[in-house]
Amino acid sequence: MNTQNPDILPLGSLPRPTSGDDLAARLRTALLTYGGVDAASAGALQVSATLAGADITTLDVDLTGVELSPREARAAQASAAAVEAARRERGTIGALSVQAHPVTVLGAGVDLQLDVAGVSFEWVEGTDGRLGLAPVEPDEAHPVTGAARVAVPVQAIEAAAERVATQLAAANGLKLTRLDLRLSPAGANGVAVVVDAQVKKSLLSATVEASMTATVDDALGVTLSDVKVTSRNPVVAGLLVAARSRVERFDGRRIDLVSALPAGIRLADVRVTVGDEVVLTARAQ
Repeated sequence: MNTQNPDILPLGSLPRPTSGDDLAARLRTALLTYGGVDAASAGALQVSATLAGADITTLDVDLTGVELSPREARAAQASAAAVEAARRERGTIGALSVQAHPVTVLGAGVDLQLDVAGVSFEWVEGTDGRLGLAPVEPDEAHPVTGAARVAVPVQAIEAAAERVATQLAAANGLKLTRLDLRLSPAGANGVAVVVDAQVKKSLLSATVEASMTATVDDALGVTLSDVKVTSRNPVVAGLLVAARSRVERFDGRRIDLVSALPAGIRLADVRVTVGDEVVLTARAQ
């Protein structure tokens, strides 16, 4: 039966590539077309691959120096014509490496190192002669193993928080005039966040304070605690009622990282450290 899968990554026309160089060139073109890569940074993207029949023995993607826009990526993917599958064949990526030292996402430099093995996918041959790759969710019989490290400078997080706070203030009829964000370690595996902001409405100016703590426990769950949004000014506090209720409802909520993952990804270790960067490391076994 023919099916359409919007997650299929187009790789040009049939036949399938028979060399790693051909596959790497096709993947690079697909990433440039559908990955939200800024044109000025396109030359920095590097892809290399080796093939063995239906399997991709190695696949290495280097995003160092690349600038990505998730919004542009979503728009490009949404506008791509769906591939109607005439034939599918399963394959496995033996060793997948994705690195970026750093890649720029929404103006923030993100240092990334991902090394995993056993990634399943499907070759999709379209009824119109097109070729694509489709991801296959890992399961107990086809687990993914490896490790990942993501590091984001605190300054980049501060800038992102300021953009979000500006939008949130505007939605509540306020103008953000100052924002100070402080991140610090909380226990052995947590992050404490404190925000001190100055907002203005007409001639009224007041301080808004927000805080929360995110902690990763031994069972690989993230718990948000001490979530608060307050203002000593009663007028501003009244304006923030709706925003406060949306934020404070997360107080005490635990997010189970394990249950949200496919059966084929078994996390063994998740760690968060805070310094000049917020660093998240994880391992799957």
